[in-house]
Amino acid sequence: MTVSPDGLPRVVAIGFNKCATRSLARLFARSGHAAVHQKLPGRWRRRRKLGGIMRANQVAGRPVFSGVEQFVFYGDLIDSNRRGTFDGNSLFREILRDYPDTILLLNWRDREDWIRSRLRHGHGEFAAREQRLRGLASQGALCEEWRQEWDHHLAAVRAFMADRPSQLLEFNIDTDPIAGLIARLPAYRLEAAHFEDIGRSRGRRLPAWIEATKAWIAHHRPRAQR
Repeated sequence: MTVSPDGLPRVVAIGFNKCATRSLARLFARSGHAAVHQKLPGRWRRRRKLGGIMRANQVAGRPVFSGVEQFVFYGDLIDSNRRGTFDGNSLFREILRDYPDTILLLNWRDREDWIRSRLRHGHGEFAAREQRLRGLASQGALCEEWRQEWDHHLAAVRAFMADRPSQLLEFNIDTDPIAGLIARLPAYRLEAAHFEDIGRSRGRRLPAWIEATKAWIAHHRPRAQR
């Protein structure tokens, strides 16, 4: 199925997590489109990560979104768990191979702000897990790997899409107005009022005991292994 069930090309956000992926998913969902952000609900409250599904499909030789082709918008493609880490945004070539009409949305922000946001994510549990999975000796080494991945990914996407500019939308979440992005997607009838800066509200100050409790839960709660 090269287009989504409603006849519109899929829109896949291939920027990294912590770049307004949840806000973008909410924009599409509130505008009446099927949208998936990072995880899909499953039986017994188990949730499958979109990035893991994409990787399994790639390994098996299936289309990237096999089994989850019912959505119009896809975002936050990372699958980081206790056993490994993989970001489905690296499969942008395969996405266009399998679904040639897809629109790729490269959502990005100031790189160093993105790194700081990742370091805070999950009260530091995300960064600690990524450092362990990558076998790195320090948080500084992790940040340097993230910088290299960021630079390589943005450059690779732009080079690959140079001959098909109509299928690449760039959205700098720091400086680009949402109205500009909406104007480039008229068929989707998106509304600016449906776009909210959801994630950044998590930076609000909470009482110390609440912060400590949330941090303990983030670092100790069971996590899926695949």
